[in-house]
Amino acid sequence: MHKPVLVFDFDNTLTDGDVLDEIIQKFSPNEDWREWETEWSAGRLSARDCLRLQVENLRVTRAALMDYLAGIRVDAAFLEILEWAQMERVETIVVSDSFLPLIRRILDCNGIGAVPVFANDLGFAGDRLQPGFPFHEPAFPRSANAKAKHLAGYERNTIIFAGDGRSDLDAALAADVVFAKDTLARELAARKVPYRVFSDLSPVLDYVHTLSRKTAKAVSA
Repeated sequence: MHKPVLVFDFDNTLTDGDVLDEIIQKFSPNEDWREWETEWSAGRLSARDCLRLQVENLRVTRAALMDYLAGIRVDAAFLEILEWAQMERVETIVVSDSFLPLIRRILDCNGIGAVPVFANDLGFAGDRLQPGFPFHEPAFPRSANAKAKHLAGYERNTIIFAGDGRSDLDAALAADVVFAKDTLARELAARKVPYRVFSDLSPVLDYVHTLSRKTAKAVSA
């Protein structure tokens, strides 16, 4: 096996539940977000356009939003995975269709500061939010952030990916080992692509520990 790289989705992968969806539901002044979500699910609206409409529709100040995010917990197994990765000098990145300030706030509040995150941009103007999509690629309409593009520099690594949603599919198809649940698991099953099931990150932690044991066994042989 080539040296691994660990790649994680954020919402409903590192967290219990989809934080961005919860924000949209909590801070939307109307129910328009539901129609856009339906259009996206049906393939009539791109992920970027859906997110842009939903986020621009929100009404919440930066201070109120950051206060709300302070209580979000990250899966405890992720901290153990990061400890293992640091010890083994294995690169770990987060790729997400959420927004960088939101993810950074949650990671900081969980004592996690050094993980590279590739996500969408977000600005604030009073109680209005201004989304930006620096990693959008029209060739990847399922996600506002072309997650698979962030894996392109790791062809010589064994890419281990964990995700849950439709926006994770392109990255999962580009990975070597995939942990999947919910919509991503169904998408991969429909394509007969092998994957490992997870509900929390404990199976990923167990898996990376097996890599250490295999390496130690190979060295001692």
